[in-house]
Amino acid sequence: MNTLPLTLFWQLLRRDIQERYTGTVLGAAWLVIQPLLMLLVYALVFGEVLQLRFGEHHTDGQFAAYLFAGLMAFNALAEVVTRAPSLLVERRELLLHSALSPALLPLLPVAVSLGLEAISLSLLLAWLLIHGQWQPWGWVFYLPFVVARLLLSLALSYWLAVLGVFLRDLRQLMPPLLGVLLLISAVVYPPELVPESLKVGLLLNPVAQLVQGYRDALLEGRFRWETWLGLMLLASGLLFAGRWLFQRLMPRVRYVL
Repeated sequence: MNTLPLTLFWQLLRRDIQERYTGTVLGAAWLVIQPLLMLLVYALVFGEVLQLRFGEHHTDGQFAAYLFAGLMAFNALAEVVTRAPSLLVERRELLLHSALSPALLPLLPVAVSLGLEAISLSLLLAWLLIHGQWQPWGWVFYLPFVVARLLLSLALSYWLAVLGVFLRDLRQLMPPLLGVLLLISAVVYPPELVPESLKVGLLLNPVAQLVQGYRDALLEGRFRWETWLGLMLLASGLLFAGRWLFQRLMPRVRYVL
């Protein structure tokens, strides 16, 4: 069995993470500091400054956990969406002159997102345990939604990676689009605040459903099987089409690069 492609992939993954913090004083400690700072900023703005309180998540501890669970799902997707459009262009030499299969490259941002999510999950579970909000079956119900998130992330990575070679503006479009998606997906506010006339938009929004699935599993100990099934079907369809498009356009990608 030829293990060279797999070895190259892991080396590339390690280098990708190291390059993020090259020259910084705290180095890899930012992997933990960044999600904590993000949590504090959102909790301050939405929980204290705007006095956003809702339903049963009315205490500071509950609000922070609710917010963090949603951001954990959203940021994992955002990591892939922001990196994928420039992936093949940035790894041009590797794509053209190495033994690594091109189909493995879109896995790179997905693998990074999984590692970052694992760190965030550890922080959240520690928070829940300290504040007496631990759900014994929460992490079990959470795992199927992680699988759905990974499939959706990989599908988007294939689509954006191959299209990003021909549409270089995609990389610049992703941050503002993610900002809009953050606001319309009930990530930093509860879906109960959405007017009835607009709630159908949340039902049709896979990101909003993924966020709520994470929250229900980790904070309530509930598994929304119908939501999970819908996400799996959508992600599988997008992944099949994205992989096909990636393979179909790869000869043209090599020519353009």
